[in-house]
Amino acid sequence: MKPLIAAVLVLSLVSCKDLFQYSPNEVRLEEHEKNLNQKNIQKIRALAPKESFRFILIGDSQRFYEEVEDFVASVNALDDISFVVLAGDITDFGMNKEFRWVHERLSKLRIPYIGVIGNHDMLANGRTLYEQMYGPENFSFTYSGTKIVCLNTNSNERGFDGTIPNMPWLNKELADTLNYTSAFVVSHMPPFDVGFDKRMEQEYAQLMSGNKRIKMSLHGHKHTYSLSAPYGDGFEYLVVGSMNKRGYSIISVGEKGYNVENKEY
Repeated sequence: MKPLIAAVLVLSLVSCKDLFQYSPNEVRLEEHEKNLNQKNIQKIRALAPKESFRFILIGDSQRFYEEVEDFVASVNALDDISFVVLAGDITDFGMNKEFRWVHERLSKLRIPYIGVIGNHDMLANGRTLYEQMYGPENFSFTYSGTKIVCLNTNSNERGFDGTIPNMPWLNKELADTLNYTSAFVVSHMPPFDVGFDKRMEQEYAQLMSGNKRIKMSLHGHKHTYSLSAPYGDGFEYLVVGSMNKRGYSIISVGEKGYNVENKEY
């Protein structure tokens, strides 16, 4: 009887191993859940180039799962949208299940989506989870001559140690102006937020306004929509509302510049 009991126990453990999560902060992903940004960037690059195109900016999905589902339904009903950018705070507590629950819903979009890291995504093991699930914190891609530059601006989560945002990387990404005609810089925290390292605020603002190919700086975090030029230089900063506000911004890019349209769902 003892060998039989042991065999039954082994089979039970093997068949149930995926039912248990040993810690809410564990890092455990399936292969299809890894490197999502790179996979979706490849899909964007495979799209036919256009003289003008539209993309969507949304922020702070956190625990607003029902609203995320409604957002997906709203976007899937639209035509001529190239991709979606989620400007950080994908999760509320940086937990494995939160990342999965949001991605499960956003994966139902008919178009690719890109996830930017937010300060809540850096809690617990969230930074490691983000890196494995979405990829590098600082990255860029180009579509139809427009460069989308995404970076980590959550300085407070590193104790304002001077490493976030990575300004040398950002300067380098934007320096090669021969390879793009327009650009949008996307991050979670806007430079005028208290969580952004104040020692880098003016450098960031001057970089934005000093490069005429950069059209806007795009953000989340505030949970409330705003479009402003806070530094008196005419350069605009768009802050999109959180998912529970049931609205998102559609950004149109063309030869004549850009346009922002807000849509409720």
